[in-house]
Amino acid sequence: MINRSNQLLLILISAFLLIITSGNWTQLQAATSAKIVVNQVGYLPNSPKVALLVNSDTAQQKIELVNSTTKQTLQVITPSRSVRDRDSNDRLQTIDFSQIQQTGKYFLRTGSIESYPFSIASNVYQEPIIKLLRSYYLQRCGIAIDDPVTGIRHAPCHLRDGAIDRKDAINQSGKAIPSTGGWHDAGDYGKYVSTTAVTVGRLLSLYENNPKAFPDRQLTIPESGNGIPDLLDEMRVGLDWMLSMQRSDGAIYRKLSGKKWPSIVAPDEDTQPRFLYGISTPETAKFAATMAIAARVYAPLQPQQSNLYLKAARRAWDYLQTQPTMKVDWVDGDDSGSGKYLASEIDTEPSLKIDTDDRLWAAAELFITNKESKFDRYFLQHLPNDYTLFEWKDPSALGMVNYMSDATSPASEIKLKIAQQILNRADALVKKVSTSGYHLANQRFIWGSNKMTATDGLTLILAYRMTDGTAYRQAAIDQIDYLLGRNPFNQTFVTGIGTHPVRHLHHIFARARKISIPGLLVGGANNGAQDGIAPKNRGLLSYVDDEKSYATNEYAIDYNAELIALMSMVDG
Repeated sequence: MINRSNQLLLILISAFLLIITSGNWTQLQAATSAKIVVNQVGYLPNSPKVALLVNSDTAQQKIELVNSTTKQTLQVITPSRSVRDRDSNDRLQTIDFSQIQQTGKYFLRTGSIESYPFSIASNVYQEPIIKLLRSYYLQRCGIAIDDPVTGIRHAPCHLRDGAIDRKDAINQSGKAIPSTGGWHDAGDYGKYVSTTAVTVGRLLSLYENNPKAFPDRQLTIPESGNGIPDLLDEMRVGLDWMLSMQRSDGAIYRKLSGKKWPSIVAPDEDTQPRFLYGISTPETAKFAATMAIAARVYAPLQPQQSNLYLKAARRAWDYLQTQPTMKVDWVDGDDSGSGKYLASEIDTEPSLKIDTDDRLWAAAELFITNKESKFDRYFLQHLPNDYTLFEWKDPSALGMVNYMSDATSPASEIKLKIAQQILNRADALVKKVSTSGYHLANQRFIWGSNKMTATDGLTLILAYRMTDGTAYRQAAIDQIDYLLGRNPFNQTFVTGIGTHPVRHLHHIFARARKISIPGLLVGGANNGAQDGIAPKNRGLLSYVDDEKSYATNEYAIDYNAELIALMSMVDG
């Protein structure tokens, strides 16, 4: 007969065996053992260069900065005193080698512990930016992919997209609406207006502010060499698909997907019927904003397309004027095979209960594009009191920044108000960075926390550009360093980047073909761990590099856009 003590012992042994036989054991060991964590891509010569010595048992260690080619020690560094990080419980010591500006490839070493290699170079972010941008081509829907760079290929997919899911005020159920194109989003094959709009809006705004950084032939995509910047060619994939989602009265259907989640098959093997799901005023407003940006960005190079985008934006705005309050056509069952992208038990932000933030973004961009006073009035009447995180849940921040940056916008006192709101948020983020062992600005570990980290970095670099305050720039670079390897997992969160990147992506195509798709940023630590795979309620440690962990290890198109923008703005 087994007594209670023996029962408890058996339970503990069983739990231990479960851990060591699961895929999490190696990561658990890596997260708790002594190591030196660095930005595995590297550092700009004139920028802060900080690594971390993690969980070292030796009190007085010296760190060598070693040239990877010559094996010569360039500098010996005394790390800071050990501090306990509240989010991970790691003991951390800072290794600061910012004074080194000599370009080259290096690693850090103490005793038998070596960091992964990294570079110091003026173009250190260029390769990851290109990989992150090229990933959109690899996610294209409705065409054959035959990539000469990665060897990734599949036949044309989803050529019958799509049909109206259910009768609405304009269209009958089952009516065919040609909606091929766009990008597969996240780890499956759904296509969403909300994330496409914020992705395209972010990247077109980035281009608008620094077009020389994004030339033709940059990305080796099918359109390269056509005289149009590759970024603009790629953004048209998202824009032109969104045009197909506009109803005749100007309203926008929210998403396109099948009624069940795809099996683990390649895109061309996902042959289930796919449907357009109900119209929504938040998506209609996001659509209007993005099309207004596109109208002005494409005007010099493709004026006919620019006019098409502006007309679509106006139709969307006109529809919004017929809907004084938020309207979302949603019924139970709409999300049986795709993400909800509305208020839910996971996404609980108050902004999801209104669409004022979406309309404000639309008004800002339409005003910047054609200077009609009605758009300016709406913007000024609905300007929020706080500058927030730019995301599909609340895109107002980009409208505020673009309005503030527009030289022809007349309201100088409003621009000053926006500027102060940005600085207020940036100051709060700097304080968070100073109290975080891993120098994180975002300390909300929820779905998509890595994307939030990149977005907070953008707020910080914007504050730096407004003030020249070096603390803002350093904190912005800290966010890049975290995402590219200076974290508890000693891992970059972008596939194909760094010596130890995320490898087990939750991505149906990658899993079906057993391939690695480079340049995809994953979601990161998520206390909710809704997949039942990642550790739950562990804060910064609620993450696992596991292909089944859709709550922490899945990619999304809007995640990539924020990191591309952050690295580009720090580098620019």
